[in-house]
Amino acid sequence: MMLEKHLGSPLSAEEKSRFVSDWQSLSKTREVLRIWEDNEIHSVPESYFDESIIESAKKLHKSNKGFIKSARLIGEVIGHLDEPIGDGFAEYRVRSLIYNGILAIKGIPKSMRYYSIKLKEF
Repeated sequence: MMLEKHLGSPLSAEEKSRFVSDWQSLSKTREVLRIWEDNEIHSVPESYFDESIIESAKKLHKSNKGFIKSARLIGEVIGHLDEPIGDGFAEYRVRSLIYNGILAIKGIPKSMRYYSIKLKEF
């Protein structure tokens, strides 16, 4: 039962104040992506993981020169990153790389299982 579980000690007034202050600072920024680095939250451009996506695509292309399922690429990216990102954000970045002409697409991009991608150079 949930009420019987020990959920830890409550936050101190100082910890609460620090979290409120951190949130107030973060909520004033315009960036949509933040990472945890050096025990701090850092705002980064939304293209921050694009190079990882491209490198993962290159790795997958070593065994398959044709189109690869976008879900396969997204799983590869998420599985090898130290930062926890969701598949929705990873797919958003894959689509951005398609729109920017870095990736080619085959299929209908209504969800990641309906289309395949490849690097334009392959």
